[in-house]
Amino acid sequence: MGVRDVSMEAASKTTSGDERDALLALFTSLLRPLMPVALERGIPVREISDAVRRAYVQVLEGRMAGQDRQLSDARLALVAGLTRSEVQMFRDPQRKTATPVGSVSALQQVAKLLTVWHTHPRFSGAYGLALDLDLGATTEPSQRSFDELVAAVVPGADRDILLDELIATNSAEIVDQNILRCRARAAVRNSPDASSAATLINRAAKCLEAAASSFAHNLLRENIGKTYFERMVVSDHALSERSRNEFSAIAQNRGDSYVAELDSWIAKHTEPDESGAGRRYGVGVYFFEESQSPEQSGGARSPGGDSSEEGRRGSTKEIDVLAPLAASIRDQGKLGK
Repeated sequence: MGVRDVSMEAASKTTSGDERDALLALFTSLLRPLMPVALERGIPVREISDAVRRAYVQVLEGRMAGQDRQLSDARLALVAGLTRSEVQMFRDPQRKTATPVGSVSALQQVAKLLTVWHTHPRFSGAYGLALDLDLGATTEPSQRSFDELVAAVVPGADRDILLDELIATNSAEIVDQNILRCRARAAVRNSPDASSAATLINRAAKCLEAAASSFAHNLLRENIGKTYFERMVVSDHALSERSRNEFSAIAQNRGDSYVAELDSWIAKHTEPDESGAGRRYGVGVYFFEESQSPEQSGGARSPGGDSSEEGRRGSTKEIDVLAPLAASIRDQGKLGK
């Protein structure tokens, strides 16, 4: 088979122009909610375009490798519709996007700690209640220590980093200077400070990738019996702020319980695949606001023009839309004086 066959193979799976348009609209819908984040961080559209093309080349490279195709830059460029220099840049391991380890891996280790803390009989009591742990060394067999928990779950990990992560995510608190008490089943860092921004972004990337891969699996599945579970509920009318807050609260409370129940079931009823070819599986729960139409989200004007007070006054304020949001607000305040 030549390079042409790969393109023909992909084209044969496109059943209609409507399906193609729907798929391209899907990519637009997927990226649109992230555009305010890009604008806030000053990311230009060219770099976003590079990220999309990099992902395309990486997946194409993996697919062709699985088909025993020759993996040259020229061949990938021809199939992808890119130049050789672009393919070389996107294939460069030094320039590939990857989720940094560090704080992300620490957060994952904390999640494992919390699971064992709530499910292992050594560290939990009745009804999955996590027991208090000593921060210092213990001599009594009946005493449980944090070091013992770390050694059982992630041997060799830095216990001080994990302790800091537990405190930072409000998952645990130190009582009487020597007792570690669990406060929450989930480790979620919600602080907006700069030190945690990268961690929040990386966590968002993992969640969004998981959701997108699940829907892609269902779209590409060949055996209908292997479809992945997905459900969604949306209010059939606009909610008042009070109703929104009540709905959000009950969704969080029941969502936490649901996720904790699944986490306990996994810990007690599953066994690892030692073959080396196994995969991890999970379920995500999130609260969302139904996205507006592009016209609404873009602040479209009425056919009669700008009817706002600013428009009637004819005043014009020049702002840098790529500047961080806080800076833009400050600049607007200066222009208004």
